[in-house]
Amino acid sequence: MNLKFLFSRVTYTLLITFFLAIQLKAQDKKPTDEKTKHAIGAGAGFSTGYGLSYRYTPTRLGVQVNFAPYKSETSSQYSIGLTALYSLLQTEKTNLYLYQANHLYSESYLTDNYSTTPYSKTRVENTYFNNGVGFGIEIIIASKVGFNLMTGYAAYNNFKGLNVTGEAALYFKF
Repeated sequence: MNLKFLFSRVTYTLLITFFLAIQLKAQDKKPTDEKTKHAIGAGAGFSTGYGLSYRYTPTRLGVQVNFAPYKSETSSQYSIGLTALYSLLQTEKTNLYLYQANHLYSESYLTDNYSTTPYSKTRVENTYFNNGVGFGIEIIIASKVGFNLMTGYAAYNNFKGLNVTGEAALYFKF
């Protein structure tokens, strides 16, 4: 069986499970904490992307966006991550959740090309997609500050490889 096909089936099954669980828990529509459904901070991960991060969790289901742009005269680099979150268990100091992450990475830069006469520059472009699923834990380290660690499996480089993944984030909640 094709690894790309298998991993995409598992990912879609988990997404459908997330949404069905939300429908079954329709009576649980209130936010986990009315004052902290928004969060802003920094995150980094292979399947979630890296950079500035925004998290919105109005109910048990939430979303996280990571974004890091860089552009100069000769190069550019972009990391864009979109992650679905589903809270499983919450206590006063922790939150256990499932996640499904999508990360698009793109870079473009000039490199020296000595094989041509006269000497020239060549543009190199690299774009790939990572996709991951797993679980995470948020540890509340102060009244409005949460530290998140996530782990699971990810399909790397446009589904060419499968391996364990790790993600981390620090948020100020409001």
